[in-house]
Amino acid sequence: MNESKFFWQACRLLWMSGILLVLISWGSDVPVSTAVSNISYATTITVDSSRDVSTSLSERCDTHTPCTLRRAIVQARLLAPAARPVLIQFDIPTSDVGYDASQELWELEVKSTTDPAVFRTVEGGQVTIDGTTQPHGRVDGPKIILVGPATGNKNGLIIGVNASGSHDNNIVRGLGFQNFKDHLTINSSHNTIEDNWFGLTSEGQQPYLRNDNPQDGSGSAGVVLISGAEQNLVQQNTFLAFDGVAIALRGNDNTVRHNQIGTNALGLLTLKQTSPSLLCTPEDWLGGGGISADGTGHLIEENIIAGLRQQIFAISTQPDAIWVQSTCTSCTIQNNQVGVDAEGHEVGVCGRGFYLTNTKQVQVIDNVLAETYHSALFLNGALYDANTLRGNIIRKSTPWLIPDDSPKGDDAILRFTGLPDPLEFFNPAKITHIEGTTVSGTAGDGSPCPNCVIELFLDDNDNINEALESVAVVTAKADGTWSATLPTPLADGFGLRTSSTTAQFNTIANISAGTTVGLSELYMPGYVGYLPLITR
Repeated sequence: MNESKFFWQACRLLWMSGILLVLISWGSDVPVSTAVSNISYATTITVDSSRDVSTSLSERCDTHTPCTLRRAIVQARLLAPAARPVLIQFDIPTSDVGYDASQELWELEVKSTTDPAVFRTVEGGQVTIDGTTQPHGRVDGPKIILVGPATGNKNGLIIGVNASGSHDNNIVRGLGFQNFKDHLTINSSHNTIEDNWFGLTSEGQQPYLRNDNPQDGSGSAGVVLISGAEQNLVQQNTFLAFDGVAIALRGNDNTVRHNQIGTNALGLLTLKQTSPSLLCTPEDWLGGGGISADGTGHLIEENIIAGLRQQIFAISTQPDAIWVQSTCTSCTIQNNQVGVDAEGHEVGVCGRGFYLTNTKQVQVIDNVLAETYHSALFLNGALYDANTLRGNIIRKSTPWLIPDDSPKGDDAILRFTGLPDPLEFFNPAKITHIEGTTVSGTAGDGSPCPNCVIELFLDDNDNINEALESVAVVTAKADGTWSATLPTPLADGFGLRTSSTTAQFNTIANISAGTTVGLSELYMPGYVGYLPLITR
């Protein structure tokens, strides 16, 4: 996680310096973004005005002046395959009416149309809309800001008509989006959305609220992918204050990485409350919603998700950082930091961390979840199966809540009542001996676990269930016994919790291999025993 945090901070510094970033993996297979590949464009269209002078569906930059973004999109969508790839670049003078000299950027106020979206759909594929091509201007954020009309109930850019393969390989880069409903919709595949701001004011410090109303948020969604959209890359963007979700992830095999969700452009929370009486109230920071994941094979990694809150009724549920829906089979969620800003401040989120409902074969690996208002990991659903939790760090400074009318209180890892009973009540591994760096144990009471993978987590004795550090991962023998060696002896006031991951079908009745349960009660060194645990 430290490497991930360093990488993201380096990305931001490079962006602020105006340097093209080459993504380099530090151990995983990270594909190089289209943004840094060399594309030879067959056609270049140059937007030279911020004024949206006409809402015509047919006027083009090669037939009318000035060249507006609307006209550029109309021209690009009509180009023959031989005239692609096409670059829509920007070269708007500082004398333009949309230029903001104090911030060194250009605001393009878009007129309303009778259609649900303000622009015509980007069709035909291989279209790049690149705000970073604008000469001069600032270097610490997008120079081109798109501002939606009226009360912000029109949709913004729409990329592709469908996922047939005829509208793929588009790029949207270096733009700011304000005052739209769904800011950017992706209907096709193999697109790259990067280095954009969604829902931020032009200086990047606050949410841009539709109709100046917190209940409306900055929009319904930042980036929306339709069912069927595949292998899209959403990276290095900032999302703030959406009253729905920042990213609605659908389709298959899409990647969401290195984004900031719920923060300002620097990955911080400018006006986050610190008084306990004001946390997650209408006086607190309005971070908006997180990510919803629907569809198979998605990769969600190395994102900062912090400060999430929506202006909703007190009895309503605040948004999850990531909602992993039942269709998100074989998805991977790894190395994200939830409730931790870009400078390492533990600022929390006002809902749950990850909500896994009826999911199958999901990998939840090496994430940090700090100060989630409700459960960090919430597991539920009669079809829940084969989901592996490994290396996730959970920190909480105040006791977990017991919500009104809930059959269970919140917890670090909450196995809720909708799970099959054998899974809900399966006991993680039991520790029978701690001496120095040597730890040994058995399967949990009444829960045989042959060849299971046992993970040991450090926790303190503050009566709050946490997983402060993963200190060992071992494999049990066929009889369920196991032993582990800690990197250092336990300090005073610290003990261990366990989690168990099954190695075969039916270890938990009718549940597949690869299913993780946990956390256990806290085991302290020096004796065989544990602190009392409230059953959740």
